[in-house]
Amino acid sequence: MTANLPKVTWPLALAVLLSSGCAATSSSTTYSAPGQDEAAFANFLVIGGAGTYNSRAQFERTVVTGLKAEGATGRPYHVVAGGNKRPTRDDVLAAIEEHGFDAVIVTRALNTEADVELRSTVTGTKVSRKEGGLANLFRYDYDEIDEPLSLAVDMRVTFSTELYSAASRNLVWSSESTGPKVDNVGVLIDETAKAVVKQLKRAGIIAR
Repeated sequence: MTANLPKVTWPLALAVLLSSGCAATSSSTTYSAPGQDEAAFANFLVIGGAGTYNSRAQFERTVVTGLKAEGATGRPYHVVAGGNKRPTRDDVLAAIEEHGFDAVIVTRALNTEADVELRSTVTGTKVSRKEGGLANLFRYDYDEIDEPLSLAVDMRVTFSTELYSAASRNLVWSSESTGPKVDNVGVLIDETAKAVVKQLKRAGIIAR
């Protein structure tokens, strides 16, 4: 069972998972193409789907860093493309031809869940106005406006990673994974990228 290299589209923002530290990614499904169990690759084009250019770029850079730590090489798509450009089939094939990539990694979000909680950090006595509105702002000698609130967002994301052979243009390996709820987007991006590299290493796909 194989699939041709698709024209890549991004219906969802790339979210990310894992907390900083102890939580581990759980892999729900993994697919390896028949006859590809021993396939390993050394030069990767890394493509991440993201709602913003900065998020995609951060994800791609972190994956490339992880691949290099494992003895492989790779380049982020945003570097190859020269900025904020959505990947197309023709652009991906052109990048393969120019840079000699032997594999393409595509990671995207499949589903996201979020819990939002509004928290107040106000302490002490609060002033009650006799009349509301900013017209009364200067009737008081102390700050009545500063009522700090924090917005806590815990996210859980299911994401897929697909690996394509540049030579055959076929799907070689894929995985769908779900992580625990976390509340820091920057950490999420980095940890998801690291999880992708760990999955590829575990599958024996990264050649040394």
